[in-house]
Amino acid sequence: MSQFLLYIPLEDYLCQWFINEQGGESPVRLTRGSVESKILEVYLMKRPEDVEPDLDQEGKVAIIIPEFRNRPPEYYNHLPKFAITSLQNVIRSRFDISLWKDLNGFGNIIRNRQDELIYAWMEKNGIEINEKNWNAIAKRYQRQRNVYLNRDRAKKNYSKKSV
Repeated sequence: MSQFLLYIPLEDYLCQWFINEQGGESPVRLTRGSVESKILEVYLMKRPEDVEPDLDQEGKVAIIIPEFRNRPPEYYNHLPKFAITSLQNVIRSRFDISLWKDLNGFGNIIRNRQDELIYAWMEKNGIEINEKNWNAIAKRYQRQRNVYLNRDRAKKNYSKKSV
């Protein structure tokens, strides 16, 4: 049986991370029971007649449409616009969680030289080492740190006022 594929647009570093995180093979075979798989199970629909099938393009990750009970991929192989957005957001959120979980502990130890840590994290997670990817990941990590630090400061200020 031939495989039916979805092509989801993602930034290069997210494509590379997602492929690596799902086993390292492209097209990606989703983990059964994962949030991504659940989104497909719920929102895959029959392709409208006026919609052309997606084609493989640079900047898109190919995902094998899993076999779901009562939803054969030869018929249910279209993901609507907002379901694609939801899938992209889930992948970005899982990326952010992984990045934060792995790098946050070093933030208290190494403040000035995080570039090597980010490069090491990229290498570990199958992301191509280049300036564009590094900058994008560093910005995402810095935004996470800022949110965390602002929440921590607000919590401390609130505690001082309560006393």
